[in-house]
Amino acid sequence: MRKPRIVTRPAFQVVGKKTWIAGQDNTLFGRFWEQCRAEGLFEVFEQLGGLRPGPQTGGVTLGVSCVEQDPANRAFDYLIGIEHPGSVDGLETYSVPASQWAVFQCHGPVPESIVQAEMYAFMEWLPHSGYLHAYAPEMEVYPPGPDGSSEESYCEFWLPVSKNAT
Repeated sequence: MRKPRIVTRPAFQVVGKKTWIAGQDNTLFGRFWEQCRAEGLFEVFEQLGGLRPGPQTGGVTLGVSCVEQDPANRAFDYLIGIEHPGSVDGLETYSVPASQWAVFQCHGPVPESIVQAEMYAFMEWLPHSGYLHAYAPEMEVYPPGPDGSSEESYCEFWLPVSKNAT
């Protein structure tokens, strides 16, 4: 896995639908994506944003893990959304704080490629990087391209970081 790029972004808004993820059961994410697909959420996103990449992330769709209160607690709200500057009836609004992220590339089918990137980020890169997990959300960023089932799929895992002061 390649070294991540470090990016700094100003605060921005995301609108979408959220659910509670309790613990380490990664199947909860996939089930929530399927539920949102079945309920027509992605058609709503298309109407709102025309499937244009967001100005801060470059993503058409985002998976936002709201871990900013306690990054060590793996029970949190998870939001599937898009960058959007205001509120939308029927959708949750979430404010992503200004932050710095280490951006890890994920190549291949989802969720395997994201899980692989997260494992590398947390177990190999972060402990030796000079950074700490910052109090901001972790994000999956899905740019335009093949859907997540393809070997040609590409997405990114954004890990919020701050420089280790020690």
